[in-house]
Amino acid sequence: MSFFDIVSMFHNYESFKDSSIHCSKIFRYSDLLQIMNKYKDICSIIPIGLSIEKRKIFKIKWGIGKIKILIWSQMHGNETTGTKSMFDIFHLFLKEKNCELIQFFKKNLTILFIPMLNPDGAEIFRRRNGINIDLNRDAICLQSPEIQILFKEIGKNKPNILFNLHDQRSIYNVDHKNFNPAILSFLSPSISLKKNTYSISRKKSMGVISFIVRELHKILPNIGSIGRFSDKLYPTATGDCLQKLGYPCILVESGNYPKDFQKKIIRKYSVLSLLSGIYFISCKKGKNLEEDYKSYLSIPENKNVLLDKIYRKVEIKKNKTKFLVDIGLMNFEKFDLMKKNLYTLTKVVDIGDLSNFFAYEEPIVTGKKFYGEKGENFPEIGTIENFRIF
Repeated sequence: MSFFDIVSMFHNYESFKDSSIHCSKIFRYSDLLQIMNKYKDICSIIPIGLSIEKRKIFKIKWGIGKIKILIWSQMHGNETTGTKSMFDIFHLFLKEKNCELIQFFKKNLTILFIPMLNPDGAEIFRRRNGINIDLNRDAICLQSPEIQILFKEIGKNKPNILFNLHDQRSIYNVDHKNFNPAILSFLSPSISLKKNTYSISRKKSMGVISFIVRELHKILPNIGSIGRFSDKLYPTATGDCLQKLGYPCILVESGNYPKDFQKKIIRKYSVLSLLSGIYFISCKKGKNLEEDYKSYLSIPENKNVLLDKIYRKVEIKKNKTKFLVDIGLMNFEKFDLMKKNLYTLTKVVDIGDLSNFFAYEEPIVTGKKFYGEKGENFPEIGTIENFRIF
């Protein structure tokens, strides 16, 4: 099939995205209810259970095909890019419902989407659920009702493949040779503590990821690339457990791009990655997805070598002795419960030789002096960026 052109879709993204979704990283339960209502004519929207705080969790069903793809987002309430990306895709399905590509998808696939698996966390932009359980570490005990709902839906529908949508922190660089932030990262979760253990389910998810990454390389910018997330086994993690149960599982981590604080650019790449995967699975009719699984291993690994800002070779002083150090900082997002908005605190996270780290921002301050807010001559770990360097 040749009617999927990722380059054309990349250039036309603004014409089919759901522009009613606001730019803020926050995507709350009220936002979900409002957005879902737009798609009731092309999708079935079905309540499938309640969260800890008794908010409804929904399943959105689209398509009539035999191949079932089950996707969920916001199992971490503060990771919203995947939810927005899927509604961009539903907007494409609505806007272009008669075009050949969308009809092809509809005929071959049934897409089951659980948006906002963690509505309680989403309400206050928090990772964990209403009783502070990390839903991505509850796959064995199954204590949280949200994870019970997910596993029940998977058991009932027996999907051919799963997509688990996340956002990742800004600390990840693709490789360690130069500044190259991970725009997106992918993972086919491990099934064993033994390295290089590949079940058929894992090979299938690796094969799908390999196709997605090849497509994405056609539209990458000059800075930023696609990474492979650590495949360290987390025995209680959702993806690891489901893959072990025989369900091919793809973890999509929406990453970061310079100055893209609201993740508008990242959302675009997330949409196109999901469409690439959907297209590949449709073309293959769910069969032989594992054929090119070895290419997955050539995707470069993420490296934890990125900071948000580095001041290099700053003069600090203690007891009249001078030192030249690098000062590394990270941004920390906080949710204001009263105003229902986000604010950012930038804090010192490392001091010393940071020559093996890269940063999104590196002001030129070589040899300049550190002046703390209260007259300090050197920073502390955790110091908020209220100091001056001149």
